[in-house]
Amino acid sequence: MLKKIQAVYCIIIGISVIGMWSMILSTGGVTEGPIQIVFHLESEFLMAILLLISGYGLLAKKYFGEKVFLISNGMLVYSVLNAAGYYGQKGDIAMTVMFISFSIVSSVLLVLELTTKRI
Repeated sequence: MLKKIQAVYCIIIGISVIGMWSMILSTGGVTEGPIQIVFHLESEFLMAILLLISGYGLLAKKYFGEKVFLISNGMLVYSVLNAAGYYGQKGDIAMTVMFISFSIVSSVLLVLELTTKRI
């Protein structure tokens, strides 16, 4: 059951990240400079792709699923905490709370993964 929850979570978040950035880019909502945004987008899309790969791997019971899950969710925790700080600085409480919630869920799923496996 835990693997299915982790997989669905990864897929939903991966799709959401791609969708969110597509909307931000299409509406001109980018505030960073051109070099900064290129590197930021590279890390965000890499994270989203790894989340999708880990979700697929966990659902299909592939050997790489759990390993990619650890990497992608580590990236996700960093990303959502960074985003919480960004939106917190702007005074956007709803987005700050949302990103903090994602960091908590991701951290719990990571801890559960690490405590149920011998590494």
